[in-house]
Amino acid sequence: MTMIEREVAAWLLNVFPSHQTHVGLAQRSTLDPPMTPLTIISDWFEEQDTEVQVEIAGMAALLMFDGAALLDLGSQEQVEFFRHWLSEAGLQTHMVVGRVLTFRACFEYFAENKFTDFGWRLSEKALRKAIEESERAANFSDSMRLASNARRVLDVLPARKSKWIEVGKSWRELADACLTSSALRNWASSQTEQSPDGGRAG
Repeated sequence: MTMIEREVAAWLLNVFPSHQTHVGLAQRSTLDPPMTPLTIISDWFEEQDTEVQVEIAGMAALLMFDGAALLDLGSQEQVEFFRHWLSEAGLQTHMVVGRVLTFRACFEYFAENKFTDFGWRLSEKALRKAIEESERAANFSDSMRLASNARRVLDVLPARKSKWIEVGKSWRELADACLTSSALRNWASSQTEQSPDGGRAG
């Protein structure tokens, strides 16, 4: 377990109120023993389209994983690395919880503004401002290239907005049902009870 995983796990387990009661992972584990909070996230990740997977894996490379070398990988290699991180076998229970909390904190930090209409209005405003400023800039060649890039992003913004708002809804449903501190504590307790060695997940 890395230092950031320990720190995020400790901080979030204190911040999230313990009285939250949604569908417990302990119940899911009883019905399907191999299921862990990480495999739940992995299943959700696989339901997303390629573009969203690439963005999520790129976020993970930037915010979660030590070593700049990962940022030099291609987008598909980053996706595969993230898949392995979610599905690695034999992790101890506390490592699973640490990874879940690390991903949840980093993903919501990265993507929360993509989940709301307000966030996309801010993005649209920033793009339009960039276009206006580029058109007034003295360096014609560079400014026109910047304006052209901004227009291309602006053209696909409605489709991206619709897609990411749906991603946000599905993530919030998953997180509120299965990834609260209460659900994670219940799951961790169930693993300790089932495993004489203190609990290895899956």
